[in-house]
Amino acid sequence: MGGTTGEESEFYVPVMLHIQDLKLSDNHELASAAEGGQLSAALLIDDEIVRYGMEWRTDGQAAILKFAPEIEQRFEADTRVARTRELQLTMSFGLGFYLLTSVTDFIFVPDLVGAAHLVKAFNAPLLLIPILFGYKLSARAREIIAVLVAISAITSLATIAAMSSAPLAPFAFMTATLALIYANTTFPLPFKYAVVCSAACCGTMAVEIYFQDRIGSALSQMLLFQTMIGGTFSLITSYRIERSTRLSYLLSSREGLRLQMLAADRERLTALSNTDALTGLVNRRHFDRESAAALSSSTNAGKDIALLFIDVDHFKRYNDHYGHHAGDGCLRAVASAISEALRGTDTMAARYGGEEFAILLLDVTQAETQLIADRVCRSVSARSLQHLNRKDSLNLVTISVGVACGSIDDGITLDGLIESADIALYAAKRGGRNRVQFNAARAAA
Repeated sequence: MGGTTGEESEFYVPVMLHIQDLKLSDNHELASAAEGGQLSAALLIDDEIVRYGMEWRTDGQAAILKFAPEIEQRFEADTRVARTRELQLTMSFGLGFYLLTSVTDFIFVPDLVGAAHLVKAFNAPLLLIPILFGYKLSARAREIIAVLVAISAITSLATIAAMSSAPLAPFAFMTATLALIYANTTFPLPFKYAVVCSAACCGTMAVEIYFQDRIGSALSQMLLFQTMIGGTFSLITSYRIERSTRLSYLLSSREGLRLQMLAADRERLTALSNTDALTGLVNRRHFDRESAAALSSSTNAGKDIALLFIDVDHFKRYNDHYGHHAGDGCLRAVASAISEALRGTDTMAARYGGEEFAILLLDVTQAETQLIADRVCRSVSARSLQHLNRKDSLNLVTISVGVACGSIDDGITLDGLIESADIALYAAKRGGRNRVQFNAARAAA
């Protein structure tokens, strides 16, 4: 190949921009798949919002506190950290309340103070499990342990009251009722677990109160009434808290997905506005903007710079002979060959207009630039695209490359660099085409 020097070697080329060899069909497929997944999730979320907004008396499904499987899985994953922190905090306060009841034991159950302290000392480590190991537990295991711990603590308070023969012992049942209300409303336990906890605790307390022969029926009925009312009201609150939490999650998720889809649309539109539709390379406007930014950046001061202007040889004659449709195919093939030659580097190739292409290299020596230009020429020739309407002896599509080199310290401008590269390109054509030509000028002011 005329005009090339030296043999190509492997080297690292620090360059200006990330490669933008966009394969539009692949990008559209990936974007469509991602957008399809987001749209599917958004539709599921909308369905759940509609269901939550319905009156449960007219549609029993509206009362169910469970999402569609896909949304339920996302809900568990998205709220895991926050739920674990909430449970650790409220369990810590609950442990403090549980231990604080030891003070009231001296008033309500003075005959069982020692036994009460032993029971609480036994239960305290159980309360520490979700506090210390919540992050290591699965969502299901975490909630099951929490409800078992709550049942153990609440029923132990009720059992101590039932076993005491002190005059004020019946009033100690209220401590257990308060603990149940705390578990259902302040943890809060998820509603289905709150139902289990309330059933177990209220059932245990009801049995223990019923068989208290030493207290009158009026007091027993009052205690049973207060226990059932406390359990019922706290369950209603638990249901409303979880329903509100889930609805808030749906609304925030829908807004989050909407913002993600808008951001994806903006990115796609930006990519399309910066891309040449025919070849998939970046277009001239984007190339000029990024090149000017590289030249003006203070971090690039003193670095060498090179601009490669590429022109398809005898392209007009190609179009005249094969037609414009074939000409478009030729340009796509040349663009693909250029991108292939640049693969493994972080540089950018652009379709500059018509059959012209451009490459800007930053922080490269002239020898490295020569190797890259030679590689681009060989990559196009290796495609073996037939061109039988040339004026010379060749019968394949080839390119000519004009290279302008300079240093950013020389006060080089993009217009000056383009002018130097253009002069070099015409020199390459006058020299026989299918070659690389460097401009003698080091910079263009």
